[in-house]
Amino acid sequence: MKYLLIALTLVVTGCAGAKVTSSNGRTVVVSSGFPDMGVEKALIVADAECAKRNLAARVMMLSSPTTDKYIFECVQVQ
Repeated sequence: MKYLLIALTLVVTGCAGAKVTSSNGRTVVVSSGFPDMGVEKALIVADAECAKRNLAARVMMLSSPTTDKYIFECVQVQ
């Protein structure tokens, strides 16, 4: 039982933050993590990914109630 609790703790803490799950130069998909950290936290992660190409992230599509993914488009900074 003690080992089960330790394993569960490691799984939950490993999934805690938003992270890039896909990036192709034009779009960035961010998994919001568990619990859902919201689009604001996901935007920070996506913006950092787009900044690698001197671009900024713009929300392209919000996640539906059945997914934890946010989709962003990398656009020119104006």
